[in-house]
Amino acid sequence: MGLFDLFSGPPSREKFAGIVLAELKKLDPQAEYRYDEEKFLLLRPDEGFINLANIYQEYCRAEATSRAGLLKRFLQSCVASRSYELPADFADIHPDLLPVVRSRFYLESAILQSKVRGGEGFDMPQQVIGEHLALSLVYDLPTAMRSISQKDLDGWEVGFYEALEAARQNLEQMGEVKFAVLDGRVYASASGDNYDASRLVLLDLIRRFDVQGEHVAMVPNRDTLVVTGSDDAQGLEIMTKIAKDSFNKPRPISTIALRLEGDEWTPWLPPADSPLYPEFRELRLRTIGAEYNDQKELLDAVHQQQGQAVIVAPFGALQNKDTGRVTSYSVWYDGVENLLPQTDAVLFFRPDAADDAKIVASGAWEHVQQVVGTLMEPLGLYPERYRVKEFPGEKELMRIGNALQ
Repeated sequence: MGLFDLFSGPPSREKFAGIVLAELKKLDPQAEYRYDEEKFLLLRPDEGFINLANIYQEYCRAEATSRAGLLKRFLQSCVASRSYELPADFADIHPDLLPVVRSRFYLESAILQSKVRGGEGFDMPQQVIGEHLALSLVYDLPTAMRSISQKDLDGWEVGFYEALEAARQNLEQMGEVKFAVLDGRVYASASGDNYDASRLVLLDLIRRFDVQGEHVAMVPNRDTLVVTGSDDAQGLEIMTKIAKDSFNKPRPISTIALRLEGDEWTPWLPPADSPLYPEFRELRLRTIGAEYNDQKELLDAVHQQQGQAVIVAPFGALQNKDTGRVTSYSVWYDGVENLLPQTDAVLFFRPDAADDAKIVASGAWEHVQQVVGTLMEPLGLYPERYRVKEFPGEKELMRIGNALQ
């Protein structure tokens, strides 16, 4: 690193991509990596990709003197995970198998990115947790995590849930688990071993935490698991502060709170009359909205490649100036096929004589489904979208009304 680099600010995205490519040339000279500027990722020679968004954030936040080492460690893990061959026998991989908790959209986005490049996606088994998270398997290497595919499991003749149980046991037996206790009411992970979020599935560990009410948890990023009680207003407020702080940290997962019901995690919000309800609801909308809009970009790219004329509706949000309440909305356009995100409200737009669009109806999602649900085809995506090819007739629009008036 030269003197100029030491005292300069963070590089632009384009310059950073150039730095990454130069470092990869040294670490993996036989492989060819290509930069996709639009998606801000590198296409790997093995049909995979390296998403640059998270490491770019970490690089920019790091002290200038530590950036080179940070980037080198990250890229070494990328190269290792690409070139490392898995053991042929399950008995040999068993001790190093671990579970990872990620956003459920993490795998969905990888599948869509593969389709953008003309592939068929990835067959990566996972277990859904609390509707919005997913549990999958990795081979824990010294400098990397190598994801386990269904093809890998088939080769070992091992089922996903058998392998998952082995991974869960390995996680339980990892070194000392550290949690900081905040104000005697909030438990925040502090192990820093890249598997803090994964400990959400260690229910016996979660149940040991003494909380008021039921156990409520959140995994805002890979290195953070927060647990408090559903009846603890102060604890819940601390949880929201930790979640908001996570927006500016790398490796984000989700700011949707979950409640432990028996042996299952389920999405949770405080009662509607609680002062904390708006904050938890807004945190939920932030996560879902970001996933929907990332999904929109990828679906747009897929449709462009396939030559399809489809409007992938964005996930919008409005905040009431008087109440502060945030309401999500989507737009259903007349005369074209739409893919709608599930939102609080739906706006119906129709071109007028001047070829401008105007709102001809609007209503709450549940009411719209009651009136014209037969026109809305769920696609089985996450987050879910609904294909609509027809616009409601005048009678249906009158029944929906105009909630914005």
